[in-house]
Amino acid sequence: MDKAPRDLVVQVPRQYGQGRGTFALRSPARPNPIALSAVRLLGISEGKLSVIGLDCLDGTPLIDIKPYFASTDCFPDAVVGWHRERGSAET
Repeated sequence: MDKAPRDLVVQVPRQYGQGRGTFALRSPARPNPIALSAVRLLGISEGKLSVIGLDCLDGTPLIDIKPYFASTDCFPDAVVGWHRERGSAET
């Protein structure tokens, strides 16, 4: 995230071919260098966390670590409006 472009306000997702605002996408090109990843903790050893599923490059600054609570962090009925409008053929 800290290496991605900061000046893209509208981007065109490959699969859609239509411009969308940066905040409507999951692209790393954002006006701020902050991202969020939900990862699986594999273990803790000597003060280091081992995880799987982290979406970043080696050396990316880490700001915070929070636990995941399915009761409050999961929204199974959530939809992205513009994605839903495309139809269910590719969802």
